[in-house]
Amino acid sequence: MKKTLILLAAVCCFVLGMRDGQAAFIGESLDFDLPTEIADAAEAGKRVVVMFHYSGCPFCSKMRARVFPDPAVDAYYSDKFVLLESNIKGDLEITSPDGKGMSEKAWATELRIRATPVIIFFDTDGKQALRITGYFPPERFIAAGRYVHSGAYKEGISLARFMRDGR
Repeated sequence: MKKTLILLAAVCCFVLGMRDGQAAFIGESLDFDLPTEIADAAEAGKRVVVMFHYSGCPFCSKMRARVFPDPAVDAYYSDKFVLLESNIKGDLEITSPDGKGMSEKAWATELRIRATPVIIFFDTDGKQALRITGYFPPERFIAAGRYVHSGAYKEGISLARFMRDGR
């Protein structure tokens, strides 16, 4: 009995520790009302980032395991962004940035998302500032955040040029 209690306590500590290790910038939307999420983030001086994924996507898992918890990524993104996730095959009802109610699946179809992960950075007006597809290692993911946060996308500068110029 004593061993069982010790094992149970160890498992609880491990599970709780995993949750505490989640990156600070990852948000949990209760109703996935994007106009409200974007407005709340803007009020806090942040922008919303949505990672589109599906269950079993290996590169989505790699982003969650290697990129989001990276200390440099967490330090940069926690002050500037709120990350939400959307399942491209999901039935959860959402309100898209332009105010339309639909399922996650319908939203992904409307956005023509076929491969995952797709990460969309929204500006404070709910418009797409940047869309990236696939795995981005920590340093490139931080550069993508800097690109959006700096407003370089408004100047017509591509992400590739922004990164090449070392900004």
